[in-house]
Amino acid sequence: MGKRVVWTEEMLNYIREHYPNEPACDIADVLGVVDTTVSNKAKKMGLKKSPDFDKRKFCGRYTHKYGYK
Repeated sequence: MGKRVVWTEEMLNYIREHYPNEPACDIADVLGVVDTTVSNKAKKMGLKKSPDFDKRKFCGRYTHKYGYK
């Protein structure tokens, strides 16, 4: 099991503002956590990706970090 994240209000606000339109891996880099941590927290917060996010060629669902192009 990984290290437990202590979420600050600033971190939560950053997720609220950026999660709908940015890849979780980019948000994770800013916050210093892993992308699944961001995705799980966003889900618990009731956040979803915007419709425009999924229409982009690179939506972040599969990234070069994991061997996908």
